[in-house]
Amino acid sequence: MTQGSAHTLDDLNGLVGEELFRSPYMAIDQEHLSQFSFSTYLDPAFTDLTASKNNPLGAELVDGFLLLSMLTAFQFNNSPLTATGMYGFNYGLDRVRFTRPVFLGERIRCIATLSEAEHRADGTWRVVTDNIIEVEGADKPAMLARWVCLYATRDDHTDVG
Repeated sequence: MTQGSAHTLDDLNGLVGEELFRSPYMAIDQEHLSQFSFSTYLDPAFTDLTASKNNPLGAELVDGFLLLSMLTAFQFNNSPLTATGMYGFNYGLDRVRFTRPVFLGERIRCIATLSEAEHRADGTWRVVTDNIIEVEGADKPAMLARWVCLYATRDDHTDVG
């Protein structure tokens, strides 16, 4: 697939097995890690990054669930799937593996490949992507995740309120 090219839901069957996108690299900073801790209701005693007593890998370890939650931003910011009135639902994850620790300041990116696309009888699409979170310069990925989403479009005249 050509980076930057737009595709509609009707294009999906022809894209199975292809890379959807490679995001740019980005670093995870202290502020976002702290906000993640706050938003997930973690007790501050477990997220004090000034001391490494809570984690044998050190205080600057990025939580794996933060990496997982970043799939949303990677997909929204980089996916070539577009359609007027298109919306998506998180349907679940079939498999997630955290294969390498990530530390504050390391630069990561997502590579997403379309592994399945099913146009369902109700008009929705069940879309499965294999997502690899790479760390710049590392010899193995930090995370592998198979993400299942449902996509649909709505008629511009549909009352959603």
